[in-house]
Amino acid sequence: MDTSPTSRDSPNRLDHHGIVGELFKIHLVNVVLTILTLGIYRFWARTRIREYLWSQTSFLGDRLEYTGTGKELFLGFLVALAVLVPVSLGYQTLRGFLLVQDPTLAVVLDVVFYAALMFLIGVAIFRARRYRLSRTLWRGIRGGQTGSATDYGARSVAYLLLTILTLGLYAPFMDARLTGYRLNNTWFGDRRFAFDGNGRDLFRPFVVCWLLFIPTLGTSWFWYRATALKYYASRTRYENLRFATDVRPRPLMWLIVTNWLLRVLTLGLAYPWALIRTARFVCANLETVGEQDFAAIAQSRRAEPATGEGLAAALDVGEF
Repeated sequence: MDTSPTSRDSPNRLDHHGIVGELFKIHLVNVVLTILTLGIYRFWARTRIREYLWSQTSFLGDRLEYTGTGKELFLGFLVALAVLVPVSLGYQTLRGFLLVQDPTLAVVLDVVFYAALMFLIGVAIFRARRYRLSRTLWRGIRGGQTGSATDYGARSVAYLLLTILTLGLYAPFMDARLTGYRLNNTWFGDRRFAFDGNGRDLFRPFVVCWLLFIPTLGTSWFWYRATALKYYASRTRYENLRFATDVRPRPLMWLIVTNWLLRVLTLGLAYPWALIRTARFVCANLETVGEQDFAAIAQSRRAEPATGEGLAAALDVGEF
């Protein structure tokens, strides 16, 4: 194991050491216990899979560590349900009343409700990411995320509205600004990541993708996504480290399409295979360049969230 505190001024990639068979055994146990507990075990199931995937991912010879617990996920879910269930019931009751008394107000209520739902989805995604980062350690130092979840949720709604009003042309600006908000509030230890990308740089590739979407049967999206990922990586840094990716459209399309087919055709049994393939793909295509003294990075003193991803679980949104 490489215990040197400093990264070399040459490309360094992450490595993933996971084995499909090992994760498949964990997945089978998770499925059985989730069924037997009527779904309650899914929070502990997700934790077990994360513990495996994190522990099999290494950078400069040292592996990541996931310290979240199923109990934290479960408690967060219960808190979210305590808020969402009364709100949902109230909406349905009021909507039924307005459909009889004043259908116009019912339409207004629908607009307000779905705008609020989009806001909550943004909040949920941001809070879930904050939780995952706070439970991710490398060489004993944990990640973190600052910023406001409500601010992120409001931005998500505003940018989505602009995207709709511009028939989708605002999408690269929305994506770049939301990505920037997340990355500029991302920390490792006491040091912050930085992102200086702008949607203007992606507008022309997006227009090309948009114009070619139907003629290429949608495959132009993978070309644009690979272009965007390369751009985002190149505009992100951590202290003296720069990021880069050489992801290409065809392998990206192959990964996404085949992972989807694997999960659908096997009724979810190939889920571990899809996860391992994705982890290997990310590690093989992402690298850092530069020299960084990691020994000088101190542990963060920011408070960690007590519970995790409750809202995201209740709304069934967010990344794994």
